Amino acid sequence: MNLSKIASTVVLTATLLLAVGAHAVDKETILYNFNSTNSGGWQPYGGLFRDQAGNYFGATLTGTIFELSPNGSGGWNYSALLNCSYCAYPFGLVMDQAGNLFGSDYFGNVFEVSPNGSGGWTSALVFNFGGGTDGTQPSPVILDGAGNLYGVNATGGSSGLGYVFELSPNSGGSWTLTHLHDFGGGDGAGGAGASGQVGGLIMDASGNLFGTTFAGGSSTQCASGCGVVFKLKNNSGIWTETVLHSFNGSNGSSPAAPLFMDAAGNLFGTTTSGGASGFGVVFETFTAGTPQTRVLYSFTGVGNDGAYPLAALISDAAGNLYGTTFSGGGSTNCSVGPDNGCGTAFKLTRSGSHWKESILHAFTAMGDGGFPGGLISDASGNLYTTMEVGGRYNLGALIELSPRVP
Repeated sequence: MNLSKIASTVVLTATLLLAVGAHAVDKETILYNFNSTNSGGWQPYGGLFRDQAGNYFGATLTGTIFELSPNGSGGWNYSALLNCSYCAYPFGLVMDQAGNLFGSDYFGNVFEVSPNGSGGWTSALVFNFGGGTDGTQPSPVILDGAGNLYGVNATGGSSGLGYVFELSPNSGGSWTLTHLHDFGGGDGAGGAGASGQVGGLIMDASGNLFGTTFAGGSSTQCASGCGVVFKLKNNSGIWTETVLHSFNGSNGSSPAAPLFMDAAGNLFGTTTSGGASGFGVVFETFTAGTPQTRVLYSFTGVGNDGAYPLAALISDAAGNLYGTTFSGGGSTNCSVGPDNGCGTAFKLTRSGSHWKESILHAFTAMGDGGFPGGLISDASGNLYTTMEVGGRYNLGALIELSPRVP
């Protein structure tokens, strides 16, 4: 399933079917309903970033950068920080130690949003990927301690199959682009999920990078390869790639989300398709010794189960995994390809050598929203995410999911 081909019809489908009444769901709280009557933007995308003070930052498809802050009385205050012409269709935000936000968007822009010292915010274009060997489709970016940005581009590179990049700040305010590794096909290849989303990177304590590619690899079960999990090892500025896993369709295909790494260095991720039912999987890649990958769960799209996961996973202290799917959940208010549903939030619990899935919430694109972004958790186990559609005005919402009572 090529989600990028159907992404343009997904929101329209949900919009046409939102004429019926709202459906209340236990344990979900709407923190903010986006609307078009103020400057707060609408249709949030790319998930949330949480700072150390417990404030949440995000962006909307219309290019509004926003903050959600606790008000001290158990509620929340929503603030639109600014509207940014090169921040539309964003892929998430990260923050450096000085409180500056960085992100990338569908149109090839990498941007910075910074406090101006007077209570306001300013934006700056860090870099524009203008095509050719530089490519045009950057992933979400991550930061290292020195302020360098890293990501994956779905296009460009020496073979035109994408590459891993670094953007380094210069003293004069400009940035330098460096290709760390150009994909050649067998070691990975570019491509993107719904709305052009490209799987980003994570970095370990040694400065090594880990990620996925949407296509490429050794399998012939997908037309352009089913994608890979890779590692880039940094040895004094020389980067060497190792393919940790090549997907083959039955164990997943077309990953489009960043990975999650546990304390033992094992990697967890999702694929947008493939698996036993073709609706994507959750997988684990063991990195010690000879890398091995196993499927923890295959989504079915049946009943209230999810389909087509697009966001990164998170974990709690007990090692349980949490995530969202872009579709599934059983609601007929939305459809993505052959699957009905506006998305789900799910939990995977380890039981011996197996994992059990439970659905935390099946979204309906009514009062509870639809097409969720990635999850963020707080110290109390509450989960937060953005909803691209639905809410009171069908223009998206910010929500909180509270832990279920046993």
